[in-house]
Amino acid sequence: MSGFLAYNIEPLDALYRHFNVVKAGYHAGPIEDRFVMTLTTLNASRYPSHCLAVTQSNAPPNSPALMLPVCKDLYKRGFNPNLHWPKEDDPPEISDDTEETSDLPVTIPPLSEGPVKISLPVHTISVPHLVSLPLVLLFGLGLETDVERLAYRLLPSSVVAEFPAAPAMAEIFARFPEQQFERHYLNLKGFWGNILSLGLKDQRIVEMVSKAWNVASEARRIRQRQQGVSTQQRR
Repeated sequence: MSGFLAYNIEPLDALYRHFNVVKAGYHAGPIEDRFVMTLTTLNASRYPSHCLAVTQSNAPPNSPALMLPVCKDLYKRGFNPNLHWPKEDDPPEISDDTEETSDLPVTIPPLSEGPVKISLPVHTISVPHLVSLPLVLLFGLGLETDVERLAYRLLPSSVVAEFPAAPAMAEIFARFPEQQFERHYLNLKGFWGNILSLGLKDQRIVEMVSKAWNVASEARRIRQRQQGVSTQQRR
């Protein structure tokens, strides 16, 4: 089954669309106990139970928090459930007949004629890499299941095409221009840090990302060796 990423939708937008709510973005104010986030729904039946207010671990104090919708039950199934979830009176929950998210039809729904506003309890967390977190959540919550598509989100297509030949993958990746290489490298590093920090349970994804990170690390070592040779030749 194809998910929203198959439509080339950005991960942050895809996460909101999976939960059928309008994107909220960042929250700049203080988040105190019993804080709730009000989101506007789309015309579909699955809604989040909570909202994560996320900052990056090395961000300055009082940095705006990225607000991300989640379902507590899906989170507990997909990640190490050591978060202390705020209590809620009557949260929107996924019904028993939608236990397997892979069986849910994927559509891109338009706004309903009468959107509904829902108020969700907010949980604050800090992660190593904020930008890649929506992609981590999409796969960790089981909303997106095409692991091959994930690989193409983490590494350039020409590098992925050489899989499973890790040495060839590293050699090709090492040849990329500096700016492009660093962008992919830092995003992959952050993604890997996030899944370790949150305790992603899907071992297939963990193993795939671990291999990708090993390829990226080797590619960086190749670049460093080449730069060292170039420096010596100029002397």
